[in-house]
Amino acid sequence: MSSQGTVPAWVIEKQQKQIALQREAERKKQVRQQIGKVVAVVRTQMSALNNDDVNTWAKEEMEFVQHTVASTASIVEADVDFVLKRLHKSQAILEQIQSLADDREREHQRKVEAKRTAYNTAVESVKYLRLELTQASSEKEHERLMNDLLDVNDSLEQATVEEVSEAVEAIESQAVQLRERDHLAAVDEELRRHIISSVVKAMSELGFVVGKPKLLRESGNVAVVGTLSSGRTIRFDVRASGEMEFDMDGFKDRSCSDSLDEVLLLLEKQFGVESGPVQHNWKNPDRISKGSKGFPTGGNTRTMGGSGQ
Repeated sequence: MSSQGTVPAWVIEKQQKQIALQREAERKKQVRQQIGKVVAVVRTQMSALNNDDVNTWAKEEMEFVQHTVASTASIVEADVDFVLKRLHKSQAILEQIQSLADDREREHQRKVEAKRTAYNTAVESVKYLRLELTQASSEKEHERLMNDLLDVNDSLEQATVEEVSEAVEAIESQAVQLRERDHLAAVDEELRRHIISSVVKAMSELGFVVGKPKLLRESGNVAVVGTLSSGRTIRFDVRASGEMEFDMDGFKDRSCSDSLDEVLLLLEKQFGVESGPVQHNWKNPDRISKGSKGFPTGGNTRTMGGSGQ
């Protein structure tokens, strides 16, 4: 006896789902087994790579691997694929972590050396600048620059290469400016010494008794006073720039100008100190200011414009 019939669609669908669930469960079982094997491999790699270099220069990567391994202790079924994927990533990280740590250490050392080189170069440059400085006023400025460099040294470890470079370049630039200011001041001082010496000699040759040049603290000028036997006097105030002021006492009428011209003519002809136009201060007819210029023939010259005070 035979019979025919059909299996309802819902029964087939149910059976398919059961088979799919069984297959998925078997797959996840295999994934768990694979996870166990990979974890064992990763732990062996981690143990071999447990050194100061890796822990210092690849700390974040090592912490990622450690956290991944720790998470395998309690895996829910839904997470097995995600965990296996992270373990594979951990394996890839461990395969290159030593070279990664080495590269980072070398790069760090390169930056440390770059910062130290920039700092040491600036220190040597600024330190030996002191040998070139001639003005007392430059010493405090030089000391400040050296203190600024000490501040840079204190921040070398935390600062970036760019920050250190910017700081030392600024200090080196200030050092160059200091050298230029000091040089100009030295030239002006040499010019003034030449003018003062020439004034003393010129007045002495014209019969003046000349006192010792005196530095006036308030103005910074140097005063040179010459006295004739008649009691008449000429006072020269020489500024740092080389400008001169003349204060004539006891001269009358044309004799004032004549005596001044004698001194100025001798200064120019015999000592190479040229003078610009005389400017009178009419509040005091005896007080005259005059510009001087530079060194004798063959030297550097600079013209100073006089101004009445």
